[in-house]
Amino acid sequence: MEVRAEGVAAAVDDVAQVLAERGDPLDLAHRVVQHCATLLSASAVGFLVEDSAGRLGLLAASSSEARVVELLQLETDEGPCLDCHRSGRPVVSPDAADLARRWPVWSRAASEHGIVSVHAVPVQLRGRTIGALNLFRDHEGPYSTVETDVAHAMASFAAIGISQLEASAQGERLRDQLQAALEGRVVLEQAKGILAERHRIHPDEAFGLLRTQARSGRRRLLDVATEVVGATPGGVGADAPAGQA
Repeated sequence: MEVRAEGVAAAVDDVAQVLAERGDPLDLAHRVVQHCATLLSASAVGFLVEDSAGRLGLLAASSSEARVVELLQLETDEGPCLDCHRSGRPVVSPDAADLARRWPVWSRAASEHGIVSVHAVPVQLRGRTIGALNLFRDHEGPYSTVETDVAHAMASFAAIGISQLEASAQGERLRDQLQAALEGRVVLEQAKGILAERHRIHPDEAFGLLRTQARSGRRRLLDVATEVVGATPGGVGADAPAGQA
């Protein structure tokens, strides 16, 4: 696949806006996985990060397929993304035969969702691997040098975003914030689903509604999502028009 320079520039600008505003880690993670899916022709992209106990959890996923294949790795305790996190090195598997040889249990389930190749990139903060950005494809073949460079750049953006959390937190509080973000992903997905069904729009547009409401009110994305699912009265979902994404 040819990676277009203007697409990369637009993605960098979009993510940089979140970083400049010291924005919500859920917002940053969502943008990173969506841009990777678009720029790198990945059928699914997931972002795993350590929780407060040092265990990996799913922070963001580009699609339902991405959520499934990432959660399967956590359930089976095997897969390319876990190996990437443990080793601190990129893990590349270009075809279904290689997937089956290296991760026999996980690969069988992944193949049911059309995954036949993967490129996992470590997310590193101050020399320590704290997560992995994982790109799955429904066709075989390795990533090009340019595609690999873009994937590593996006992983670096993710690490910078987390380092900004570290700048505003101390010690264990950083892990507490990451734990909250991991737990908040579930609420965010529920809110996206509610808005998507209510307004008959794509989940990405639903996310746009949530993000617009959060930024306009200078509120956390998770707080707005929580209102939508009904935990707090007065959610954004009540009257938000579909064209506001």
